[in-house]
Amino acid sequence: MGDSVAAEQTLHLFECLNKLKNALHRNTTNVSVDPIIKDLLELNYEIPFLTSDVGSDLLRICLLHCDGLKFSATTAELTKQLIWALQTSQGNQLDLDDRTLLKLIHFCLRDVRQLEVPQLLLSFHTLGTLVYQNSHRLESVWLELFTVLKSCLAINESNVAVRHSALKVLQALTIRRGGPEDFEYLSPEQAEAISSLIIDGVANMLMSADELMLCKVLQASMKTLLNMATAQVPLPANQLGYLLGWLRHLTFLGFPGYAQRPIKNFDLFPSPVCHQLPQVDLKDGETSTRDNKPVMRRSRVNKKARKKEPRKDVGGGQQSVYHDSPSEDSDTGGASPSRIGHQQPPWAKTDSSDSEMSDVEGSAGLWTVNGSSTNISPLTLAVRVKAAKAKVRQLAYDTIRMLLLNIDKNERFGYVLNFLPQQSGSLMRSTEHTLVLSMLKDPSAHVRSSAINVLKDFVSYSKNYLILACESVHATSFTSISEVMAIVISELHRALHLALLAEQIPIFLVPLLSCLSLLIGASPYSRLKPILITEMCADLKLLLQNNKYEQVRVGALTCLGGVVSYQPSHAEIVRCLGLESDHWLERLCIEKLSPCTGEVNQVKLEVLQTLSLLVANHFEHCKNVFDHYIQALNWSLTDPYGPVKIHGMKLTAALAKQISDLITGQKDEQKQLGCELGRLMWRECLFQGVMQCCLQSTGSEETTEHGVREQQVLQRETFTALANIGAEMWEDLPQRNQRFCICVLLAQARDTTDDTAAAAVRTLAFFCTYRYMVQDTIFLQDVGELCVALLKKKTNMSLKMKASWALSNVCDALWTLRISEPERFDVDINTDFYTSLLETSVNTYAEKDSIRINAVRSMGILLGMGTSRYLSVDERLIRKAIEHLLQSATYAGVRFFKAKWNACYAIGWMMANAHTRCMLDVPTAMKTLSDNLMNCVNLKVQIACISALDQLSDCEDIEPEVRFGAFITLVQKVEQVPAIQVDYKELKHLQSVKEQLSLALINYLIVAGGEGQYLNKMFKQLESVRDAAELLLKSAMSCASVREKLSELFESEKGLRVEGSLPNTKGHLRQAFELYAFQI
Repeated sequence: MGDSVAAEQTLHLFECLNKLKNALHRNTTNVSVDPIIKDLLELNYEIPFLTSDVGSDLLRICLLHCDGLKFSATTAELTKQLIWALQTSQGNQLDLDDRTLLKLIHFCLRDVRQLEVPQLLLSFHTLGTLVYQNSHRLESVWLELFTVLKSCLAINESNVAVRHSALKVLQALTIRRGGPEDFEYLSPEQAEAISSLIIDGVANMLMSADELMLCKVLQASMKTLLNMATAQVPLPANQLGYLLGWLRHLTFLGFPGYAQRPIKNFDLFPSPVCHQLPQVDLKDGETSTRDNKPVMRRSRVNKKARKKEPRKDVGGGQQSVYHDSPSEDSDTGGASPSRIGHQQPPWAKTDSSDSEMSDVEGSAGLWTVNGSSTNISPLTLAVRVKAAKAKVRQLAYDTIRMLLLNIDKNERFGYVLNFLPQQSGSLMRSTEHTLVLSMLKDPSAHVRSSAINVLKDFVSYSKNYLILACESVHATSFTSISEVMAIVISELHRALHLALLAEQIPIFLVPLLSCLSLLIGASPYSRLKPILITEMCADLKLLLQNNKYEQVRVGALTCLGGVVSYQPSHAEIVRCLGLESDHWLERLCIEKLSPCTGEVNQVKLEVLQTLSLLVANHFEHCKNVFDHYIQALNWSLTDPYGPVKIHGMKLTAALAKQISDLITGQKDEQKQLGCELGRLMWRECLFQGVMQCCLQSTGSEETTEHGVREQQVLQRETFTALANIGAEMWEDLPQRNQRFCICVLLAQARDTTDDTAAAAVRTLAFFCTYRYMVQDTIFLQDVGELCVALLKKKTNMSLKMKASWALSNVCDALWTLRISEPERFDVDINTDFYTSLLETSVNTYAEKDSIRINAVRSMGILLGMGTSRYLSVDERLIRKAIEHLLQSATYAGVRFFKAKWNACYAIGWMMANAHTRCMLDVPTAMKTLSDNLMNCVNLKVQIACISALDQLSDCEDIEPEVRFGAFITLVQKVEQVPAIQVDYKELKHLQSVKEQLSLALINYLIVAGGEGQYLNKMFKQLESVRDAAELLLKSAMSCASVREKLSELFESEKGLRVEGSLPNTKGHLRQAFELYAFQI
């Protein structure tokens, strides 16, 4: 059916086209082409039948008729209607060439100001369709077009309909098409001219008795500004302040008392408070507003209206921010095309949120000269005016939001303060026009939503300033920024409290909760009134208990999670959340995990995240209801929904970490409590079948790809929880459970995806540090062989990094075993295994930084514990490892510091090991340690060098000259220590340098022979730096080992000589013993 109609229309089109051409060739003025054009207007342009070439040819011939004949207003009007019909047709959209486009625009602009109002409106109507589709191709006629629009917005133009039509064309002119690489959108001069035109032609001069048309003019003006703001066009500061002041005035259009409060000057300046702002460095996520700029949502109409509309949109390319419904100008005056079948073009439409207020009977396009409606009842007109004013207020907030996102963060902060209450009091709250008043009292839900969006942006981009808030009870001569911020935060909390109580629409409750969540993260509650937290927690508790919408409950839980994670911990938060009394939050959350409640999965996920935050920040209170947490683990880990299991395992990991920290603490009663809680969780709950199910892969052939991935994520989280178990709880598990976990971990590390394997390897690496597992040589060899195999494969860097770290932990465990049980080490660890570990470490040295650091640690440990039996297998490999270690010790740069101190430790171990010392160039190694000790700025590297030099003091088989050289290096460092300057973060490392250096000097003096030239030289060296040495020893006496070693030295036969070289040290030692006798 459609094809036949298209064919008939195509034939009729060519007949009309031939008639127009023939009439043109006759060159006579007696032939009228008006009936031909009317026949063309009767065609159904919703059916595709016209190509761009034919359409362009048709329009050019019509223009020739308009130019060649004597003046005929009817022909010109019909031609403009034909242009409008073709440009607004979705099925026959014309891709006009530049020459034809310019001719059509010049035709529409020809003597436009001399036309009668209906003809002028028709010209703008047609011009708007051309500009809407081709705004990026009008550079050559931009000035001419702007001049015409400017004349229509001049002070002497009294017809509001003309102003409105001109503004709609200006709005279409600011639509951005294409990308920045294709063309320049608007130059700064053009943007300034447009904003100046809006200020002079709308903000300052607009006066109209027709409120509906006035609202439409305001809407078109704001949409023009919104187009420029969305395209990130900068505006001059003087214009920006004026526009923001005008828009703030419009945010209360239609409010009671608006007309009685005239504004003489709209100029808005940044709040003077911003002059007190410190230089705040924003975080990475807050430095750029371009990336986080909100996307304006497309307006939607209901399904019935969408079905009735034959055409929603036209044209290609990027459209304006607002896509409008065809109801705006249905009742307004003007000479719109008379063909009933066509609707208005998109550039002339309003937002679809007004569609329910539209008069479908007026859609024929009846226009009047004065711009007022003549066929609308007073009641319908009042309803339309009310809706139009609400739309003005909504657009005002949307435009304010986008304009503010384009300016500097400090200026933005100062401007937004003008929209917020900066003083408290009931009188101010009821009279001042602020953002808060709109959010609370505006009758339109859309306006309230737009106000909330502006408020959310303010909180998001002002966190570094809101954190300065502080309540003050003292009277001062001026109001500081901290007091202003405290008032702003208090008023925002009050407003959100009232809004949460009053708002009934769930879709608007969610953004309110989102805004509250942002405000919670930015508010310093420890310096504000406690009532803020009390009211907020009460509101959230009611929503969580009583609201039937799941998104609202999720939002309430998110806000509570922000309160729970607030640091530093606040006593009022603990009281409001019931953490010291009834524990209402924990009980309510855990109750929602019960299968009997039938709670939706999204709420369960948020509940588990909130519980994880409670455990991480308030475990001292959570342990009082630990049995409830055990019940939560049972319910969540047996839930059929996979993500609930995953988050349940994250809660398990959080609990395991807190219990492990409790056990490793210093208080015995806390250790006992931690063991009881750990036994309750691990043995009596998790390892009763839940953990086994989570560890094993339960996928079948029917499992989907998503299900397989979900199972892998669950296994990864299970491995993470198992890594937090701690040595004490691991030893407490039955051996069958231990063996099961180890077998699963080894299997999953070999056969699964890289991220799951990385989690398994990480858990095994933790197990290698447990003293119980150090004795299990079979386990260590299995993990070592696994790491060797993974490091030889081509895998991702994350897995290789975990494998290299696990390999270094295996080496460290082997060294511990060799020290504690050397005979068993020689029996169980063969040379092939040792060589494979060393060879893998040498080969992975060529990898990236983190892997190289772990390789240096592994090589140092293996060479430090090596004996002739292991080192004689491959001497070339040993020498290569030594070369890598010496090379790592000479690296320069911050990124190599960790490899540097690992290498320095390794050099000390090799020099102390007689089997590796013979392969090492001792003078080169000593020089490397000396250079690093004296010149490296990293204190951890210095500690490693001191420890390496201290290793030589116990080596009786090493040459005395070498040990004396090491002692001289240490003495030189003593003289340099007072000059070390560090910040507070490095103070603990500086103290470690002093303590390690003192211990090293004392050790050398203790092990030195009673007689001999080297001992005399040592004391002479000490006497040369007497003041610095006494100061060093005095500052290091807070360490018990230093006091014990120094006391041992004074009691030995060298005590008198030490007292002679360092006369004040013995008195300092006596004072230290008295001071630390009772651990003062």
